[in-house]
Amino acid sequence: MQGSVEVGDRSRARKMVGRAFLAQNVAVGAAFGGFGVSVLPLQQAYGTTTAMAALALSLCVLVLGLVSPAVGTLIGRIGLRWTMIAGVVISGIGYALLAVAPNMGTVLLLYALPLGVGLAMFGPFPSSVLASNWYPHNPGPALGIANMPLLVALLPMVGLVVIRDHGLATFYLVLAALHLALIPFLLGISDRPVQAEPLAGGHGHGAAAPGMLPTRALLASPAFWMMALGAGFLNAVGITSVSHLAAVVAERGVAPSEGAGLLAIMGGSAVLGSLAVGFLCGKLGAARTLALIAAALALSWFALLGSDAFGLMAICALVLGAGGAGVFPAVNMLSAGLFGQLSLPRVIGLFGMVTLPLTFGVPPVVGLLRDAVGRYGPVIGLLIAGCVAAAVIFLVTGRSRPQLAPTVVPA
Repeated sequence: MQGSVEVGDRSRARKMVGRAFLAQNVAVGAAFGGFGVSVLPLQQAYGTTTAMAALALSLCVLVLGLVSPAVGTLIGRIGLRWTMIAGVVISGIGYALLAVAPNMGTVLLLYALPLGVGLAMFGPFPSSVLASNWYPHNPGPALGIANMPLLVALLPMVGLVVIRDHGLATFYLVLAALHLALIPFLLGISDRPVQAEPLAGGHGHGAAAPGMLPTRALLASPAFWMMALGAGFLNAVGITSVSHLAAVVAERGVAPSEGAGLLAIMGGSAVLGSLAVGFLCGKLGAARTLALIAAALALSWFALLGSDAFGLMAICALVLGAGGAGVFPAVNMLSAGLFGQLSLPRVIGLFGMVTLPLTFGVPPVVGLLRDAVGRYGPVIGLLIAGCVAAAVIFLVTGRSRPQLAPTVVPA
């Protein structure tokens, strides 16, 4: 049956979601969880500043966004299996080289190129495509499972022990070994059920995708730009929450220890948010789920500005973390619905690139505006207004449901 998973494929589909979960966790866990625990040792090892050390991850995220469109095209050419395996190899080599990096300039270069490129090739973007390909009729739960960031929480705890007892170089070698251990699992990847891909020649991997929309058609689509504007801003609000929550609550007189507790709650809720949003997409649809996320983010920031009660702040932190983690799975579902499953790699790749000004620019601009105004209140008010606007965008999208998916359009 075209576009669905036959009974005999269900076990295989679950395995594909499991492989997507493993790939996403190794990629994001090493890049973000691993960086969080290694940033101070990096400063000490190379005698650099906090800003210079933090620049490493920013460069990784920047390259991730810039190369994502090329990765989307690569997936259409050689398939998910070889794209993701190549990404694991590139990223693993990067971590191995970090163990012997002679200076901070080399560290920055390694985070930008092998790690940023590798993250794009086997991280959340291709992992989400893999999961959704195997559940085309209701990809929400599969996307939620695939995007659960368990290693982001676990790797810092492991890293603390390894760095304390064996040093930073050993920790980087552990991350490289983790990538090596992932490869046997990725060898079993198949892009989608054979019955679902007659356009690709009946192959489960490595086939071109003649049903993939051209880049020009996507960039000419108002629906694409509405999605990019709304979801890009929500992603930026999620990053801003991580960057500024502690400072916002400190301005309201909250103790540093309680601020750290709120950050921990927000980080832990990402796992819950990824799962919950996946199921919500299946029930409400992706556009309405994104509207709900936008409204929840707006209400949470509004409540944070109006209360200094730790219990309410904890609930707000939980919603901010869960909502931020849910944006990407919901965008995957919305993209497939608007532009077709075969176009998903190209859509998400372009989405990552065109939203870079928001995801890369909003968090520091919030800091600059706060310094100019002298307090967070008016600045957070702008974030709330943006979230409300995003909610309206997705409510309109959910009602109109423009469809641009082709039947046979050359890539």
